[in-house]
Amino acid sequence: MHTVIIGNGIAGNAVAFHLRRLDPRSKVTIVSTENCQAYDPGALPYYVSGDVPREAVFLKMAEDNQKEDIEFVLGAMVAAIHPYRKTISLENGEALGYDNLVIATGGNPVIPPFPGNDKEGILGCKSLAEAEQLASHQGHTAVVIGSGLIGIEASEALRKNGYRVYLVELLGWIMPRVFDKEPADQLAASLDSNGVDVLTDERVLSIEGNKGVQGVTTDKRTISCDTVVLAAGVRPATKLAADAGLSIGKTGGIKVNDMMMSSSPDVYACGDCVETKDAFTGDDAMYQLRHNAVEQGEVIARKCCGVETAYRGAWSFTRVHYFGTYAIALGKSYSAFQDKSGLEIIDRAPRDGFSRLVVKNGQLMGAQLIGKPARAAGLLLGAMWRHENLDTLRDNWESVVMFDSPLPWQDRVLGKYMNC
Repeated sequence: MHTVIIGNGIAGNAVAFHLRRLDPRSKVTIVSTENCQAYDPGALPYYVSGDVPREAVFLKMAEDNQKEDIEFVLGAMVAAIHPYRKTISLENGEALGYDNLVIATGGNPVIPPFPGNDKEGILGCKSLAEAEQLASHQGHTAVVIGSGLIGIEASEALRKNGYRVYLVELLGWIMPRVFDKEPADQLAASLDSNGVDVLTDERVLSIEGNKGVQGVTTDKRTISCDTVVLAAGVRPATKLAADAGLSIGKTGGIKVNDMMMSSSPDVYACGDCVETKDAFTGDDAMYQLRHNAVEQGEVIARKCCGVETAYRGAWSFTRVHYFGTYAIALGKSYSAFQDKSGLEIIDRAPRDGFSRLVVKNGQLMGAQLIGKPARAAGLLLGAMWRHENLDTLRDNWESVVMFDSPLPWQDRVLGKYMNC
């Protein structure tokens, strides 16, 4: 049995190494466009800032891969997938046959189409090559475009390297995909107090300069700078799959079933390039997060070995840590719901932080936690997985807090976050 994996990131390695544990004798080949060993993209900003050495970003060393008997084809671009022939073609003319194919191509950075987006001094922080450029770049003032996790962590790294930093977000608050405005404004205040100028509700119109970056013009101002970091998001890399006739979902990712199989037999997909379902709502979803990639990879490895395990669905769990500020967003935010009927927001603002619960028809659907309240993230996530009825908890609160109550202690903690 030969399993070929396109992509050497978190998802592809999850498939390969879990498959090797289940079946020590099968042949496993990873094909990667990059010429290096697998690394953790989440560690790249810490390498840029000098907090960790370059070698710390790698997931495995070459000797680990040799020990596991996993074959690597590095620096190779896949030109096409041929599902009916069960082969893939490389751009150098070579072909690889497979019994099972796994597409783990990840995502491509969004390059906004404004004028001047091709000048020297425009950098990224999504790949190791980009991080190396950013770490060695000699600049003084940077504009970071996009306030997702990459944008915030890149802003922190640049501040540590002595830059003046502006963080520009098109929407009305930072990290808009996972936080609501009220908690996001608190996170923005922490950035501001550490020297990052946060500019929300602001559209970049163009990047100024001749050969190199000299400024950024928005709909509100022109900022003089010598460095621009693009962190405007990531689109799933689905061209290979689409060209091979595989179904693409409405979120833009490769459509898979609950076994992570695509619309073509023996072709699977996982990681940042797939559309699955939300584990809590059942909606079509694409959460480009490490834990989802790992779980999806393990499901594929089991299926390739004949052990069918249904994927329970993707779930949103984002950790934010910068300048001593720690926050977690899990599940869906209030603003992410199009239909807000039956929704309830429960805010709590103790001296040591902030918490927001998002409840729909008595069921916890999401939480946003800043500071000490973030310690309860696991407990709240457990309540979501168990589909606990918070209305029932609220109605029975006197029984929960009574002396020697037979009810679980977790109910008391959950009730505290509900302001019972």
